[in-house]
Amino acid sequence: MPNAVRWLAGLLVSGVALAAQAQQAPVYRIPPALDDNWRVTSAETLGLDPKRLAALTAMLRATPQANVHALLIERGGRLVYEEYFDGRDERWGRPLGHVVMARDTLHDLRSVSKSVVSALVGIALAEGEIGSVDRPVLDWFPELSELATPERRRITLAHVLGMTAGLEWNEDMPYTDPRNDEIGMTRDPRPLHYVLSRPLVAVPGERFNYNGGLTQVLAAVLQRSTGVPLSDYARRKLFAPLGISDFEWLGNLDGLPAAASGLRLRARDLAKFGSLYLHGGRWNGIAVLPAEWVAQSTRRHFVFTPRPGTVPRSDAGYAWQWWYSCLHTLAGPIEARIAVGNGMQRLIVLPGLDLVVTLFAGRYNDFADSMALASRILREQVIPAVIGGVTTGCPGASRPLPVTDRTTAPTR
Repeated sequence: MPNAVRWLAGLLVSGVALAAQAQQAPVYRIPPALDDNWRVTSAETLGLDPKRLAALTAMLRATPQANVHALLIERGGRLVYEEYFDGRDERWGRPLGHVVMARDTLHDLRSVSKSVVSALVGIALAEGEIGSVDRPVLDWFPELSELATPERRRITLAHVLGMTAGLEWNEDMPYTDPRNDEIGMTRDPRPLHYVLSRPLVAVPGERFNYNGGLTQVLAAVLQRSTGVPLSDYARRKLFAPLGISDFEWLGNLDGLPAAASGLRLRARDLAKFGSLYLHGGRWNGIAVLPAEWVAQSTRRHFVFTPRPGTVPRSDAGYAWQWWYSCLHTLAGPIEARIAVGNGMQRLIVLPGLDLVVTLFAGRYNDFADSMALASRILREQVIPAVIGGVTTGCPGASRPLPVTDRTTAPTR
């Protein structure tokens, strides 16, 4: 058992004891009402156990080696839990040392940036800037006419969204390794050509392969279709309606920021974005995203089969720049639509529980332990705190869909 999982397993079992024994052990606190349009209330009011949440706070404060930075919980449109924890952090790979975390601190989203790009594509489609997801993606890149073979023209925008373009791409090795294709893309003078000229190794639509370069292609499609720089389009169409004014989108890849990993937001602001996916694209009653896109872009489009030697599962999969899972809990199966980023950044939408969980951490390039730690916090601390209003089932996994042999993937 990895060390991080071992110590966390013990702590989760004894979390309540830690809360009682720690000096000045944190108690549950209602998030403050600020001028950012978040409605706040007590956890107990909306059917969450404040004692369990206090124990969660105490556990995270007592284990700085977990390097969790922020944890927020929304239920029913109201923020009911918000805590911050100091720790080591980075700014898009540059070490920042020990950082004092607060609600005004910008934080890397890493690959959660991909889910934001997906939302922007949905807005552009609804406004007629992008005609159809079934259009060949090379239509947006006439300067790459030498790539427009009949085989490559089968790659549609839908394939790019779902990472099923069939292009050779390897992000399995460390992001410090120049053989990693995302690093290769960022260092290439023609990053879009780098992505779209990879060898075609599968029929488009038949195989999932995690590919941050395809998110960069999506960003280019957005910028070319709207005529607006990506950061400006995000500010006007998504961030301003949510009341988000403070953000960074880092990187410069031939005139585009790093669409797959470069966005930085405050935790309360990322939680607002997540709230859209619990409420059909609406924030405080105002439509920000098309409801149809919220459903379509987070529904499972590709099913993952288990690796040899693992427990058989038939429910996890990938949507359109979102991950899909069906959590098996004591209450029954619970649907989870998840935005995932390197370092244990998580935005977890649980429609059956009426919850959104926002998580920031500094566990960069610690993929296996981070996945286990995030899962344990969710399954053994957050979900058991729910004491009412559980709707079980995984409707987003109900349709028969293609199967791939990929079960996990790096998320920069």
